[in-house]
Amino acid sequence: MNPHDRASLTKDPVLERAFRERCRLLQEEILHNPIPEHDKSRRRMYYAIVRLARQFETELALSHLAAVNDHPGHDAMFFRHANIDAWLRFGRQYDESLRIKVKASMQNEGLYRMESGTENHKIMNAVAGYLTAQSWPDWEHASEVKGRCSRYLDNYLSSVCRFGQGEFDSPTYSVFYLNTLATLYDFAKDSSWKTRAAHMMDWYLANTAGEWLDGLYTGAHSRDYHPTQTFDAAPAGTVAAWLYFGGRQPNLRTGEPHYSIILALSAYRAPDLVVRIAQERGTAYEHFETHDLTFMTEPAHDGHETRPLTGKSEGFKGLGYISRSGVRKYTYMTPGYALGSMVDGKQGDIVWSGQLRRWSLDWRSEQPAGVLFFNHPFPDFGNPEEPYAGKWQGSSPYEQVVQYKGALIALYHIPAGEWYKYGPRKPFPSDQDPYIDGFFSGTAILKLEEDASGWIFCHGGSVLMAVRVMRPYCWVDDGGGGHRRLRSEGLSNAVLVQTAAPEDYCPTDEVGGDPQRRVETELALFREAVLAAVSYDVSLPEQANPSVMLRTLSGDELGIEYDGVRTINGAPVRYDDWPLIASPYLNSELNTGILDLRHGEQNLRLNLQFGGEACK
Repeated sequence: MNPHDRASLTKDPVLERAFRERCRLLQEEILHNPIPEHDKSRRRMYYAIVRLARQFETELALSHLAAVNDHPGHDAMFFRHANIDAWLRFGRQYDESLRIKVKASMQNEGLYRMESGTENHKIMNAVAGYLTAQSWPDWEHASEVKGRCSRYLDNYLSSVCRFGQGEFDSPTYSVFYLNTLATLYDFAKDSSWKTRAAHMMDWYLANTAGEWLDGLYTGAHSRDYHPTQTFDAAPAGTVAAWLYFGGRQPNLRTGEPHYSIILALSAYRAPDLVVRIAQERGTAYEHFETHDLTFMTEPAHDGHETRPLTGKSEGFKGLGYISRSGVRKYTYMTPGYALGSMVDGKQGDIVWSGQLRRWSLDWRSEQPAGVLFFNHPFPDFGNPEEPYAGKWQGSSPYEQVVQYKGALIALYHIPAGEWYKYGPRKPFPSDQDPYIDGFFSGTAILKLEEDASGWIFCHGGSVLMAVRVMRPYCWVDDGGGGHRRLRSEGLSNAVLVQTAAPEDYCPTDEVGGDPQRRVETELALFREAVLAAVSYDVSLPEQANPSVMLRTLSGDELGIEYDGVRTINGAPVRYDDWPLIASPYLNSELNTGILDLRHGEQNLRLNLQFGGEACK
C-alpha cells in the first residue's frame, strides 16, 4: 500500500458514519459545558477551538484566545499545544492584535525543552515547538527549536513502539498522545512526520483496542484518577477511545471531554481493522503488554537506578517511570467483563504508585461503577495534612499480584516503621494505614451474599465474582453513593478473586422470565461450584514474606510469594520473556518497532522502525 494513502485503511462507510456522529455529539455537548473557575485557561482554549470550528459565538472564542495568550497560567504546555493547533486551524480568522499575541506567546525557545516533566508534558511541548518553528521560519530560534523537538519526538516515539510507555494506558493522559499527534498529522509540512504521526496514532489506538470493552477502558493503568467512575464521568483518555471505538457513551457534561475536540476535527482516521479489534468481543482471550523499559545504554527516567533484565529481555533495563524493573500487564477479556493486572517487580522497585491502578475487575453494566478492586491507601503527595485515605486513587507499593485468566491473587505486606520515598514526594510512614480497602459497587452489583466460609459472592449482571479476604473484615461508610467499602486490618493480607460468566451457570427454564430469580439461581450455582472446586493455602506471617496458593474453578493453580517467585500450574512466570504486545489480534516483540494486527481475514503490519512506513 501507499503509506500516504490513509483512505485505503478506512473504507467502511458504516464505521465512518458512526465516528462522525460521535464527533458531532462531542462538539455539541462541549458547546454547552460551563467553564469551571479552577480550569479556566485550558477550558477556554479548547472551547474556543470548538466554537471556531462550528462558527458559533466566534467573537467570544477569539476573546478567550486573546485572554489566555495574555495570561496562560501555570498550565503552559497544555496552552502551547492548543494554541498552535488553534492558530493553524483558524489563524485566518484572527485580527492583527491576536496574531501578534500568539506569535509572542509561542516564540520563547526556553519553553521547548524536554529535560524534565511527565511524558505527556514533553510530547505537548515537542509538537508545539516543532510547529511553532515551522509556522515562523524567520524566527531566530526556529532551526534550533525545530531540530531539538524533532529529535525528542524521534527518540521518544521510537522508544514507545519498542519498549512501551512509562505513562501507559491512562484513562486520563492517553488523550495527549493522540491529540498532539493529530495536530502534527494535520499540519506538519514534512511528509515523513505526517506519515509517522498517523502510524503512531495507529499504534496507540491498537494498544488500547485490545482492552476496550463497550465504553470501558479496562486493565491496569499507570495513572487513574477515576477508578470507581465508569460511564458516569468522562475521563479525557476514555472519551478519546470512545470517539474512535464507540460503546457506552460517557457523560460528556462531566470530566474532561474537551481534550478530544482536536481528534474530532482532525483528518486522521483510525484503520478499520483497529476499530473492529476494539469492538469484537465474541470470545474470551488473553492480552499481554510490556511497558516502561529502555536500552541498557540509555539514561533512566529522572536519573533513577533501574534493574537490568534477563531472559529474552537481556540487554534492556527498566526505564524507571513507574518501576525500576519495568511493567508487565495481563488482561483477561471476555464478552461481559475484563480482569486485568500488572506486575512491577519487588518491593523497592516501584517509583510512582500514588495514581496507579494495579488491578481491577471491570464489567458491562446498565448501572455506573461496574468495577471491583482493593487497595492499601497510599498518598500521591508529600503533605501529611492532605486527606487521602478516604479516596480510591492509587495503589500501594506493598501490593503484588499474580493472575491467570479469570482468577487473581493480590498479596499485601506492609512493613512496620519504614519511611518510603516515592518519586519526587517526601518520605511517608509505610504503616500509617495498616489495612486494605475493597470497593464494592452499590449500583452495578445486583446481589451480594456473604457466606459462612468467608467467601463473598456477587452477581454483576455480566459477571459472577467470588472474593475471599484472608483476614477478618468489616464494612465501613464509603461517604455516599450507595457503594460499600470493605476494610480488613493487618500488615500482611491477601485477596483472592475468582470470576465466571453468568451464562456458564445459567439455570434451567424453570425460572422463566423472572430476572431476579435468574440472578439468584445463577449466583447459587456459582457459589456451589466455588465451594466445591476452589481451594487455597495461605501463610501470612507479619515479619517474613507471606505466600498464597489458589486452585481455581478450572483446576489451574496460581502461586505467589511476596518478593519471590510467581507460578502458574507449578511453572514460574517468566515476565522478562513477555512480548511488547500479544493477543489473538495483536503481536509485537520487544525492540522491533513492528506491530502485526489481524481480524478475521484482514491483516495489517505497522512498521515503525526509525519512522518506517506501514505496509499491508
